Amino acid sequence: MKLVSFSKGGKDSYGVVVDGGIVDVGKKLGSKYPTLKDAIAAGALKEVEAAAKGQQPDAKLSDVTLGFPIPNPGKILCAGRNYRAYHEVQEMGNAPKYPSIFARYISSFVPHGQPLVRPKVSEQLDFEGELCAVIGKRGRHIPKDKALDYVVGYTILNEGSVRDWQGKGTQNFPGKNFDRSGSIGPWMVTADEIGDPSKLHIKTTLNGKVMQDGGTDLMIFDIPYMLAHASQALELNPGDLLTTGSPGGSGIEHKPPVWMKPGDTLEVEITKIGVLKNPVVAE
Repeated sequence: MKLVSFSKGGKDSYGVVVDGGIVDVGKKLGSKYPTLKDAIAAGALKEVEAAAKGQQPDAKLSDVTLGFPIPNPGKILCAGRNYRAYHEVQEMGNAPKYPSIFARYISSFVPHGQPLVRPKVSEQLDFEGELCAVIGKRGRHIPKDKALDYVVGYTILNEGSVRDWQGKGTQNFPGKNFDRSGSIGPWMVTADEIGDPSKLHIKTTLNGKVMQDGGTDLMIFDIPYMLAHASQALELNPGDLLTTGSPGGSGIEHKPPVWMKPGDTLEVEITKIGVLKNPVVAE
């Protein structure tokens, strides 16, 4: 099931993607579950599915403005250098012993179709196509062998990074949290349709040219490990996001480096999910 949050005519809602359109489930269930996050937290996705079953779309995808699949995630946790194809790992054998996990704000992202913003203070806006897991239920100290039970679905994330600002200090935070530098979407696909998340393929193109092309089987730390690891420090809650790192080929790895610039179009495609597409503009 593809679940999407959207707005039409100034009203926010959510629904199920069917035949190139959206069945507006929020219109039917909004008094019980105002947002998709509320429906997930209530464990009500079977009710969402039932409300859409056999229904004709209420709107075409082209007639709505897509929002973030989860419009108000409590936490966005990101994994750095988590692919064996990443240049530091591949070329220098510098594999980490533990995942590098850092946080991002939702303000640092835009939904599918909305413009990424290259900041005034840098020309080094990079792209990183990533698989993003959506947490479906609350958990702390989650066992690794039970971790995927806590994932309700998956979406696509472009973890845009302002590279020169990553070096301005000792933390990832500034370069990873510029306003509207990354993107999430276009929808969430429920975990039952994805199956094994380690058997997906990620392809990132910039202006139609393939820049990243790799499988999620190249992760150093898989999703169960990262969820179990992160939950030792933090309680994970419905609607939280865990993004899992990017395969080789991000802009900084090319010689010379390739940075996104105004007028560009970035697309990230992941099998079984779809395509996240965003234009680039100047701040």
